[in-house]
Amino acid sequence: MSTETIVPKAQTTSKTSKLRWTPDKALWLLGFAGLLIGGIGLMQRLMDGLRPTDLSSFVPWGLWVAAYEYLVWLEVGSLFMFTVLVYVFKWNSVLPGMARTLYLTAVAILGMALILIGLDLGHPFRAWHVLVYPQWGSLMTWMIWLHVIYMVVLLTKLFIELRPTPKLKRLGTWLSYISLPLGIALVVVAGSVFGVVIGRPTWQGSALPLYFLLSALVAGTALLTFQFVVFYSGPRGEAYLATARRLGQLFLGLLIVGLIASALGGLVILYPGVPAQATALQLTLFGPYWWVYWVFHIGLGVIVPTILLLTRTHTARRIAVAAGLFIITFIAVPLNIIIPPQLVVEVVEKGLVIAYQGPGLHASYFPTLSEWLVTLFALSFGFLVFLYGYNVLWLRPRAAEPAEEN
Repeated sequence: MSTETIVPKAQTTSKTSKLRWTPDKALWLLGFAGLLIGGIGLMQRLMDGLRPTDLSSFVPWGLWVAAYEYLVWLEVGSLFMFTVLVYVFKWNSVLPGMARTLYLTAVAILGMALILIGLDLGHPFRAWHVLVYPQWGSLMTWMIWLHVIYMVVLLTKLFIELRPTPKLKRLGTWLSYISLPLGIALVVVAGSVFGVVIGRPTWQGSALPLYFLLSALVAGTALLTFQFVVFYSGPRGEAYLATARRLGQLFLGLLIVGLIASALGGLVILYPGVPAQATALQLTLFGPYWWVYWVFHIGLGVIVPTILLLTRTHTARRIAVAAGLFIITFIAVPLNIIIPPQLVVEVVEKGLVIAYQGPGLHASYFPTLSEWLVTLFALSFGFLVFLYGYNVLWLRPRAAEPAEEN
């Protein structure tokens, strides 16, 4: 009898161990749930075009374009800062071991960005025309070509991390150096696409491409800092803590520089009081969605991380919280850059807005449920790509190796 009672217990224990809930399973479930729920918005986009969105003739760019720019900043900025720190400034202690995870993250973010910007296009399946029939006088052509070249470099670097032979590692070093001007060009051209739109005075001028570049550096440093603190798998001793603190100091310095640049740019716009420019900035600061700037961005995204990074106890966890909070809230920046300058038409050209009435001729904008669902689909897709690479392909941080000299 004792044997008969023990066997079922052993079998039950074995079954429960196989069905045991783990954090990895929860993350996979979360990713697939987001993909399925977001798929509803994707189906609406594919069947009904842009009609389920709140985009209009006056506001043709909204949430998806803002999210695309935000993701490009994270992708390019994090790899740019990693390459500069490892290959230029020779941070060869523990940081180089993060290469696999960083390249994997960049690929996942790239997937999110391409989904969003592709679905924002009126005919996304005609995007190949830009590659086959390029119009080199268009900045959009340059942006797409730069993105394709950057994507090839990124995927090649990730492949080299999977097959790190001596010859391929030398190739990877050269590709790292090549990626620096490519990344700068991609971000600057993406900013210039807005800067040359003659119908949006707030975007015009030479400052916007530089502001995009600075935003990419700040956001990329935050992502690099967060990932190093969270995913580093080596001994978490003095070298680890020293690197985390150095990254935190670098992030704080760039954050302060970015804040000063934004304040100076705002003062230059407000002082002369050019109607189109000043009104757009006033909408950002004091309009219906003032809380996006003051509470979400300045409060949670600037003040709180700054306090965390200025405290005497610079623990790795505190640094990660500051960087993570900044990453989440920084989406407010491209939203405020892109949307208010389009809404200003209702103020400075009110006669044009009220002259004609009809679907798609309104000058207001707030993302619809369909737009949020498509965004959820893109983010879930990238999240699952990261989980697959991290857990299945085992693209985890490894023991750091010094960067090769050339």
